[in-house]
Amino acid sequence: MTEPLPAFVRELVSRLRRRGLPLGIDDCAALRAALAAGHGLSSNEALRALCVTLFAASTRDAEIITSTLHLVNMPVWAVAAPEPAVGDVPTPAPMPDLQPDIVESVPSLPKGEGDVSRTVPLPRSGGIQPPRSGRPAPPFIMRPQYPLSEREIAQAWRRLRRPRRHGPRVELNVEATMTRYAATGLVTPPVLVPRRVNAARLLLLVDRHGSMTPFHGFIDHFTRSMVRASRLDSITIRYFRNSPGTSPDRSALTQLADPANVEMDAIVDRIPPLAAGWVYDDPGLTQHRPMRKVLDDLTPGSGVVVISDAGAQRGSLVTTRIFDAIALGLAIITRQARIAWLNPLSVDRWADATAEQIARHIPMFPLDRDGMYAAVDILRGRPTVVEAPL
Repeated sequence: MTEPLPAFVRELVSRLRRRGLPLGIDDCAALRAALAAGHGLSSNEALRALCVTLFAASTRDAEIITSTLHLVNMPVWAVAAPEPAVGDVPTPAPMPDLQPDIVESVPSLPKGEGDVSRTVPLPRSGGIQPPRSGRPAPPFIMRPQYPLSEREIAQAWRRLRRPRRHGPRVELNVEATMTRYAATGLVTPPVLVPRRVNAARLLLLVDRHGSMTPFHGFIDHFTRSMVRASRLDSITIRYFRNSPGTSPDRSALTQLADPANVEMDAIVDRIPPLAAGWVYDDPGLTQHRPMRKVLDDLTPGSGVVVISDAGAQRGSLVTTRIFDAIALGLAIITRQARIAWLNPLSVDRWADATAEQIARHIPMFPLDRDGMYAAVDILRGRPTVVEAPL
């Protein structure tokens, strides 16, 4: 009968699974077998190295395991020291050095009156030591822990696929080969076709600085994970401040019946697509390029994801910002591309802000696991329900 797992192993595996590591029964059995063989018992550092060896598949996984071990109540094993082999000479422990002033204060004894080491006590260094608990205090956990792990981001965005055959002809087409053989009656070379590759392309428009400053670390982690693990054909990242472009013609705003009403439903058909403005190639917003050129590079079926709080962080409601966001959505739709908006704030923070009005026209989701899956569905072509679609 299999022995139950130690309590700390269950707690460790549960925490790691919540952090996104896909651990199963085989991983638990491997850890138990390694502990039974005597590995990882000498210290907490040895146990950490063992868990990293067994469970980590990347540097990010190793950091997650290290930070999680500090949160688990680890046992302290009493491991006996190895017995010396036959013929080994035990090494005596070195004697502590006396300070010069203490050595001079030791009175000289006549010959034959005993050993100085027996009559003069050795001084203690460091004074009185405080009592110890027997376990070292864990250090501070300085590694960031974001709401989304790299594994969760990769799993969500790998669903964005546009299969297309491209490249050298290396894959056998059985149906075409048999059809040609049946038509000619001769043994002919097989029909080869290119492999299917993911031709999905994605443009990320990331809001930077201002109210998005608190989310810089999280957004950088999100974009870095997408570029590294999403397996898309191409990912282009451009940065902007507040709005990715400014509409040169806002005359439609004067046609609103009530200037205090920020809803654009009555003038949506009169808003021109965005054709002006600047975006940046770097997060520092120093290397700019025209927004028109970025939009012209979109191909039919491409996906565009805007990452911005849309004024929800400060609760601001700006009519021109709503106008420019709708113009951006129209410019993307006219190029037969698809758009989704990811907001780092939860839905309850969108109320009475610019984000609430933009979400009436453009699909907007919170930047969490469910929001990512919903955005991917939009980019794959699944219809969505918005209050006033463009």
